Amino acid sequence: MKMRESTCIVCSKTWTHVAKKGRQPKLCDSAECRSTHRKMTRKPKAKVVRKQKCAGCDTIIVKHGRGRIKWCDECRKKLEVKHREDYRNKTYTPKTRSHGSCVECGCDMGEKTGRGKLRIRCVECQNKHRRMIARNSAKKCYTPVHREYTCNSCQQTFTQEGRGKLRKTCPTCIDSKKNTGTSNTLDVDTDNEATQMLQELGL
Repeated sequence: MKMRESTCIVCSKTWTHVAKKGRQPKLCDSAECRSTHRKMTRKPKAKVVRKQKCAGCDTIIVKHGRGRIKWCDECRKKLEVKHREDYRNKTYTPKTRSHGSCVECGCDMGEKTGRGKLRIRCVECQNKHRRMIARNSAKKCYTPVHREYTCNSCQQTFTQEGRGKLRKTCPTCIDSKKNTGTSNTLDVDTDNEATQMLQELGL
């Protein structure tokens, strides 16, 4: 057998091998040299880039690799929301509770579907209660206004409370005018009745 010496192209060591016809070996018998040479000479795979139209809109999806992408990001978010809604509608069982009777008027308020606080008043009583609370809170912040006015009849000065139109006549003069007006109308009515009776008698 004819032997021959060669130099390894990876580790640069000299080793002896059997001489054969054809191309002579360039690597020694070491496994490390063979794996290193394989990594150095291996060509990298070309990246796979594909384009596909979204199933929900006209957006073109660019795919890197061999995975499957059917929806774009916006359509995928909408689809996830819809799936959650469908799942909730299929599996959700609403909780039903009774409101009981109104604490103000005692009417039956029916049942409540779902979670949350139960009512203690009906709609009408709740509106009244809310207005009462608003009125009481407004009274705490309200400062009454006092204004003076002079009566046109008796020429005396009085004090008026509130923000309305300022009076021109005091309540006493108004009552006296009403009383005098009713007495005059009564006198007129009695005179008319007397004249009618005389006419009927032919006098």
